[in-house]
Amino acid sequence: MKGMKGRLYFILGFILGIIFSIFVWSFIFFYANKYYYNWIYTHQTIKIWSWDIQEWLIDKIKKEILTLPLQVASKWDKLDRVWMILQNQFYDPKMLDFDKMKEDAIKWFVSAIWDPFTVYLTKQENSNFQKELKWTQDFEGIWAVVTKVEEWVMIEQVLKGYPAYKAWLKPLDIIIKINWEPTKDMSLAEAVSKIRWPAGTTVTLTIYRPSENKVFDVKIKREKIVVPSVTYEVYTLTGWIKVWYINISIIWEDTEDALERALNVLKKQEVKGLILDLRGNGGWFLDKAVEIASHFIPRWKVIVRTKYRVYPEEDYKSYWYGDFQGYPIVVLVDKLTASAAEIISAALKEDIWAKLVWTDTFGKCTIQTMKQFNDGSSLKYTIWKRFTPNRESVCSGDSILPGKWLKPDIFVKFDKDKFSKEHIDTQLDKAKQVLREWIKRK
Repeated sequence: MKGMKGRLYFILGFILGIIFSIFVWSFIFFYANKYYYNWIYTHQTIKIWSWDIQEWLIDKIKKEILTLPLQVASKWDKLDRVWMILQNQFYDPKMLDFDKMKEDAIKWFVSAIWDPFTVYLTKQENSNFQKELKWTQDFEGIWAVVTKVEEWVMIEQVLKGYPAYKAWLKPLDIIIKINWEPTKDMSLAEAVSKIRWPAGTTVTLTIYRPSENKVFDVKIKREKIVVPSVTYEVYTLTGWIKVWYINISIIWEDTEDALERALNVLKKQEVKGLILDLRGNGGWFLDKAVEIASHFIPRWKVIVRTKYRVYPEEDYKSYWYGDFQGYPIVVLVDKLTASAAEIISAALKEDIWAKLVWTDTFGKCTIQTMKQFNDGSSLKYTIWKRFTPNRESVCSGDSILPGKWLKPDIFVKFDKDKFSKEHIDTQLDKAKQVLREWIKRK
C-alpha cells in the first residue's frame, strides 16, 4: 500500500513538474524581447541554451506575438526590421545615418496627421523657433510676408519703406526661385530661412506676377528691419472729428505694454472713435490677446471660449482696463489676420459691435502647446479648439483645419494699382469713411 502511494506521489510530482516547465518556457517564449523577434523572423531555426527550436514552434510563437494587441514590438516591429535589413544588407553602409533617418521619420510621422500647426521640430528648427518667440521686433531680411499657396510661395504683404517694397514686389506675386533654387514643394520655413539673411547681403528672387503674366528676376539687398509691434497716430476727419489710429503688427510678449504706452499718449487727444488695424497680424500669444482686448471690452465679458480634449472647457474674460468704453471702433482685417488677432477681432465684433472692414480672416481656430525633448528637439501640437464669445465655431465644420472665420461687415477690394503707384490705402480710406459716418449718427 505504501509502495502504491509512493508511486502515485512520484507520478503526480512528475506531472506537476512538466506543467511547471511548460509554463516557464511559455513565459520565456511569449514575452521574449524584440531582438529575439527579429532573430526569429530571419532564421529558420534558432538555438536557446543549446536546445533546437523547430520551425513549427517558431511559427506558433510568431502567431502569438503578432496577436498581442498593445505590445510596442507589434507597432514598431516593421520599422525595426527595415533598419535591421538595411544595416545588414544595404550595399553602402556609410550612407546609413541613423540619427538623420530617425529625425526624418519622426517628421513624416507627425506630418501625416494633416494638421498644419502640429509639427515636429529638429534641434536646429526648435532653436530658431524659440528665437522667434523672443523676437524684439528687429531682424534682417527684405520684409515680405509670404505664405504657401498649393505648392508655391506667395507674397501676401510688403511693408512700406523696406527692401521688398522698394524693389516693387507686390501682393500676390509668386516666388518661383530663391537664388535660382526652385521653391516648388519647398516648406514655408525653409523659404523664409533662405530669404532672411544678414543685412548687407543680397538675394535674387525669380517672380511670377499673375496680373501681368510675366516672369522676372529681382535682386534685393537685405537690411536690418525694425518693426514696432504697435504704431499710432491721430487722424482728423472733416475738420472737427478726430479719431485714433492704432496698428498692431503682431502680438508678442511686450505688445500689450506697447499698446498701453500708445494709449497713454493718445488719451491726451480729444477723439471720437478708433481705427484698429490688424491686417497682416498673424497673432501668436493668447494671453496677450486677452489683455489687449481688455482695453476695449467691459469687465467679465467673454473674449474667447476654449474646448480641450482632456480638460474642462474654459472661458477667457476681459480684465477691463477701462480705456475706450463706448467709442465706435472699426477694425481692419485681411486674409493674414490670424490666431490671436482673430480672437481680438471676433471679441470686438460680438461684444461691443465693432465693424470689420476688408475681407475674410485667415480662420485659424486652434491653439498649440509645445513639448521639449532632452536632445533639443520639440513637438508643437494642437491642444484645444476655440470659439467666439457667441459660441460660433471658427473652424471648417467640425474639423480643426483653417476655415473662413470672420466675415467683414464692409467688404473692400484691395486696389493694387493705387497702392503700388500712388501708395493709396483704399481699405484705410474706407475705414475712415465708415467711422466718420458712424460718429455723425451718434
